[in-house]
Amino acid sequence: MKTITEQQFRDEFLIYKELSKGKQYRTYTAMVERSDSTPITLVLKEMSEKRAAVYESLTEMWNPYIAETYEVINIGEKYIAVTEYVCAEGCDKETLTLSQYVKEYGTLPVKSALFVCVQICEGLEKFHNCGFVHRDLKPDNIMISDCTSKIPKIKIIDFGGAKAVDNSHIADTTVIGTLGYQAPETISTYAVNRSDIYSIGCILNFLLTGQDLGITKYKDNHYIVSIIEKATNEDSSHRYANVTEMIKALRHEMGVRLIDRVPVLRILPGFRTHTFWKEIIGAFSYISMIYILFLAFKMFGIYGLFEVLIFYFISPLIIVFNMGNLLRFVPLGIRKDNRKFMIFRTVMIWFSIFAPIIVDSLRGVM
Repeated sequence: MKTITEQQFRDEFLIYKELSKGKQYRTYTAMVERSDSTPITLVLKEMSEKRAAVYESLTEMWNPYIAETYEVINIGEKYIAVTEYVCAEGCDKETLTLSQYVKEYGTLPVKSALFVCVQICEGLEKFHNCGFVHRDLKPDNIMISDCTSKIPKIKIIDFGGAKAVDNSHIADTTVIGTLGYQAPETISTYAVNRSDIYSIGCILNFLLTGQDLGITKYKDNHYIVSIIEKATNEDSSHRYANVTEMIKALRHEMGVRLIDRVPVLRILPGFRTHTFWKEIIGAFSYISMIYILFLAFKMFGIYGLFEVLIFYFISPLIIVFNMGNLLRFVPLGIRKDNRKFMIFRTVMIWFSIFAPIIVDSLRGVM
């Protein structure tokens, strides 16, 4: 952190526009000359000493999907972060937020929306690993950096509400966030990395519908609906464990790999996570199951084959691993209530185990 005087600050930066009128901490755009005398535009963001520590960490954390923080300046009791001014290359406007982009050009195609969310996740990956949470992810805090191609490239801005994750489970003293994108636990308890995942789920819904999740819910593709539902689960423990896990789910729906585009394989548990050891276990399990089905057919005929296939193979894969996203047919009231959903799954598993025994007994009596 660099300490300078007020005069040195004025000599170095030419402030020409205030971006946050009426707020406690102000944000400005300013001009500064490079060593080759070429002026460039920067963003100057005032903040408290506590927030300055977050931005100081960002100076050592370059990421293509985060607006770069060049330095943090201390002027007496005032702290200012010098950050990148994100221009929208190839767009009609000089600067464009994700919110403005959707209003200007309309909702995004599915693959484009998924890729934008992958960029957001990749932008937060190292930030989360360093022990921080953003707490105010929303379309207005995501800038378009390039729209020369069909898929816009983005950069995350405004880490003024970010903080180190508090493992003491003590509630945040200051509520940060925006209604419609704020994880429910941040209102009464404390923010964690999964709080940002909630916001990303809301952003994905916005990119596909043009509306906040509370107004309009995306319904067209049930696999993507499942991603949004999992990311925005009210219980943070039932969301994606981290942004890396969410990236895998998003890339699977984008069809990044050939295996993701094969209709049968893409729905099978083990092949949906982009995790090598799970794919190996999955492949071994399915090959073993084919052998077991062959034995069932040899020993018990076609009836035994279907009994093993339905009750001991397909049913557990649907109930435990949600194969083919078939659990979407369960009423939403049960799916959104984690306790009821767990009871439903437990009952169905027990039914799957004992149903063949009951059917065989009834068949023997008859």
